Amino acid sequence: MEILTYPSPILRRPTRPVEPGSREARDVADALRAAFAEIEAHGLAANQIGLPVRAALVRLGDEEWVFFNPEIIARSEELEVEWEGCLSLPGVEAEVPRAKEVVVRALDEAGAPVELHLSELEARILQHEVDHLDGELYVDLLPKDERRRVLAEFRAACAQREKRASSLE
Repeated sequence: MEILTYPSPILRRPTRPVEPGSREARDVADALRAAFAEIEAHGLAANQIGLPVRAALVRLGDEEWVFFNPEIIARSEELEVEWEGCLSLPGVEAEVPRAKEVVVRALDEAGAPVELHLSELEARILQHEVDHLDGELYVDLLPKDERRRVLAEFRAACAQREKRASSLE
């Protein structure tokens, strides 16, 4: 399954809730797992594969979880600035400020409520994926000049990929 890239409009639209246990939820979970098996990443939001529902697959420690309708209910005031990239903006990274700790509420695949208290990398992963589900990208958290620089770098990388691809035809 193809990962959608910027500026695909679906990446900018907030997703809608999904009912765990429903046929749609099972199909979304299967699609997320299939796509995730083909990539190297910490997480994947459903809208990144064209499904406009509030679901994400994340790797926490050694386990992969599919969460439905996740929401961040608390964030620490303390921020960490770390390098971050995104499958939907391949080839570019930036230093992104995020809360060091978060509390996330979601439903698991069986529909059971889950409340996660996460810190550092795991907190960053969930914040990144929830942002996707809200129609936001990590570049939205950057100062205007840095956002412009990263998007210009992304466009240049895309142009290079297209040039290489056309020379192979």
